[in-house]
Amino acid sequence: MSDLKPHRRWPWLAWVPAVVLSLAIVAAVLVALVYVPQFADGPPPPEPGQVDDLNFSVFTEEGQEFIGRERLPRINLADPPVDAAAIGLPADGTTTVGPHVQNLHYRLALLVTGEGDTQGVRISTDQFTLVTEGGALTRIEVQPAGFDPWAGLYRDVQAFVETRGTQYGFDAPSQQQLLDLILEAQETGTDGVIVTEPGTALGLPISAEIVCGPSAVCFATFIVTPPVG
Repeated sequence: MSDLKPHRRWPWLAWVPAVVLSLAIVAAVLVALVYVPQFADGPPPPEPGQVDDLNFSVFTEEGQEFIGRERLPRINLADPPVDAAAIGLPADGTTTVGPHVQNLHYRLALLVTGEGDTQGVRISTDQFTLVTEGGALTRIEVQPAGFDPWAGLYRDVQAFVETRGTQYGFDAPSQQQLLDLILEAQETGTDGVIVTEPGTALGLPISAEIVCGPSAVCFATFIVTPPVG
């Protein structure tokens, strides 16, 4: 006869899986109640001082906090020149927005007024810089989103800029021009730069600046030049 005794099972152990499952369900419901409405409704509305009276962006510390939440910066270029102080910028200097702390994209909206119609452009960007001189906004440098020039060849950069040139109204440099720029950079050891003539297809001057280095790396930035008078 065996001396082994039957294993005793504690009755309360049968309740453990059910309790764990119940706690998991409660936790999931709480998360849904707290977070899902926030995602569904979007970011909370701006607080006083985070936008101007017409709901355009301001670039004070408070304004940039809201821009970081909403990721939809808006600049009114319809009545130039744009007063730097009115949108929270220094009279002379540069202000950079981005990259986003969560590596998300911004949708930069630039409003202008065309011939009887309101026009403008919306650009997806990882980072943009506002340049002010003499109390006015004179230049917006926009790095395009979702485009990693460090991983591509100069041909990829050229094709990308050519596509945007069709939309914005400027003539993109050819592949040969970029190749010549790279060869020159390799000879001199310094970066070469090509800037296109601005296009105005969307109602404001937009050009492309392409920089190529000795290592054959090229990258593009879009330059918006708001009227100053």
